[in-house]
Amino acid sequence: MMRVFLFTLFHVCIFFLLSCKQKPVQNLEEMARRAARPEAVMVKTVKAEKTTFYHELLSNGKIYSSKKAAVPFKVNGLIRELYVQNGQKVHEGELLAVIEDFEYRTQLQRARQNLEKAEINFRDDILTNFSASDTAGLTSSKIKISRIRSGLDEALTALAQAEYNFNNTRITAPIQGMVADLDARRWNPSQNYKNLCTIADVENMEVEFPVTESEFILLEKGMPVIIIPFVNDSIRITGSITQINPQVDETGMIRIRAAFRNNTRLIDGMNVRVLIRRPVPGAIVVPKESLVRRQGRDVIFIRQDSLAIWRYVTVGAENSSSLSIKEGIEPGDLVIVSGNINLAHETVVKEQ
Repeated sequence: MMRVFLFTLFHVCIFFLLSCKQKPVQNLEEMARRAARPEAVMVKTVKAEKTTFYHELLSNGKIYSSKKAAVPFKVNGLIRELYVQNGQKVHEGELLAVIEDFEYRTQLQRARQNLEKAEINFRDDILTNFSASDTAGLTSSKIKISRIRSGLDEALTALAQAEYNFNNTRITAPIQGMVADLDARRWNPSQNYKNLCTIADVENMEVEFPVTESEFILLEKGMPVIIIPFVNDSIRITGSITQINPQVDETGMIRIRAAFRNNTRLIDGMNVRVLIRRPVPGAIVVPKESLVRRQGRDVIFIRQDSLAIWRYVTVGAENSSSLSIKEGIEPGDLVIVSGNINLAHETVVKEQ
């Protein structure tokens, strides 16, 4: 019995010893298998397409009202009524202010009376000097003499002046727009102020901006532009070029004007950025994020099945978001745009 027990114990020990020695071997084999199959790098891809590429030109400019009118005081007097304030929108012909009109109304009445007297004197003159009751049979020279002697022409001129002065005691808006630069105060003499106010059209506006000589050749009338206010760069307003000044100024710049419709709260004199996009059709366009530098050259990785393939490329042009590629990739290639920073040729990749 003792021999049987010892024999069994010996075989059990041998079994456990062999089992313990196999585990490290199995672990080494697993590590080798994992090294032979590296973890795939997660990437994102986009398909390279032949489409329209936009050259972008960025400049700083200032916006102006396309129509702007100073509203002067054409007669002197006390400002009796003032119906507007700065920032108020007005329509063409709307009453803005009233000047005290007693003196001008009196002058108008006197001018009308003087005209009546002159007309009577004129009829008396042609009757006395030419024996005529009307001007039908008189020569133009005789009529002119009678008009001068009677004071008829002078009375008509005085009446026109009196009507002009009286009518301008009521000041109206010459155009539709927004009131600005209003300094005048009620019950103050109008002669204390250069103008009543300025009215600016804030719906139809223009932006003026400079470009260099090399950029000038890329522009033409009607080309679209995007206006971006400094105060809020999330706003994008579309306009179009209306004027190209064919003159280089002392700073070597050329002035460009573009018109746009103001659908936000932009005001006259505000500073903006101007983005011009010139279309170039038929270019292979990829996102800027796809480009990396390797060995001092431009490289784009494309995904072929589960491998990242290294391609040297020639970049044609770039804008704020895209690149045009002259050579190196073809339309339809799956261009890697994310996870490409540390890739190497034939790295195993997987689409996210």
